[in-house]
Amino acid sequence: MAYGEVECWSEDGRLDSVVVFRPAALDVASEEEAVAVGFARVVTRAAAEDAFGRLRETLASFGCKTIDLEEFLSPADRVVSNTTVNRVFVRDTAVVLGARLIRGAAAFPPRVAEFDVAHGALSRLMGRPDGNVEWSAAARVEFGDVFLLGQGRLLVNVGLRSDPRFVRDFVDLAWGAGFEEVAVVRIPDSLGIIHLDLAFNVLGTEAVVARAFLRHCPLHVYARGEPPHWESFEAYFVQRGRRVLAFEPGNTHPFLSNFISLEPRLLLASEGAAPHLRNLARGLGLEVVGVDVDALESGNGSVRCLTMPLRRAVA
Repeated sequence: MAYGEVECWSEDGRLDSVVVFRPAALDVASEEEAVAVGFARVVTRAAAEDAFGRLRETLASFGCKTIDLEEFLSPADRVVSNTTVNRVFVRDTAVVLGARLIRGAAAFPPRVAEFDVAHGALSRLMGRPDGNVEWSAAARVEFGDVFLLGQGRLLVNVGLRSDPRFVRDFVDLAWGAGFEEVAVVRIPDSLGIIHLDLAFNVLGTEAVVARAFLRHCPLHVYARGEPPHWESFEAYFVQRGRRVLAFEPGNTHPFLSNFISLEPRLLLASEGAAPHLRNLARGLGLEVVGVDVDALESGNGSVRCLTMPLRRAVA
């Protein structure tokens, strides 16, 4: 059965439905295997499955529909997909911009096949078995690097996994989807930060959380009908009504910023990150719920990486 219309304009509207991808059929059984696939440590399939089940149960308890992409694999693709342990981090593979589903491009070699297979499953989910889901091959982006800021604005990081040579193509794609402004940040490759959502996130309508080093990273701002211009990181958000709350992962949790909003004032984070997020967000009137996904965090991602929103209410 095909899914209906998609629509997302922000990170903080009420979350109606998300795509998830159950863990693959293999353990990450040794340090060598972990390094090869970008995992921080070994993890068993059983532990990953348990964590995945808890995530789906928690999302469902708050009224969010979860759609497992594994159910939309072709038989041939299933054989391949069952060996790709990063498939749980479905966020990177595609994004809904406005009312358009856009496919991404993998920059990490072990994930190239996984992205292709996921795109085929997404096509079948959307009732387009011929693969006719909109995709710009020139927009070389993994979508852990993209945030929908609301009010027609996007923030995108180009760095380790998203190609800076194709910024203008992504801007054009965003404008075609109905957005009016794209701010571009460049996290230095030397920091080894895979995606922006390991350093940044949106805290409702009043604030953002950001790794402290980002204050040194000016934003290149593309506004429709205007020449690109530079703004300082903090001033960009302050001028648009949001405070910047800085954090250092060494003092908090490595996945503090890898959370999602279930509703405008309700956040879902990993059980380990939730207490630190509550402390940081104190005074903003936000509730933070935790879910134990520790086994999946072994793959260097957390709740945001594990979910790809299909529909959010307009905040």
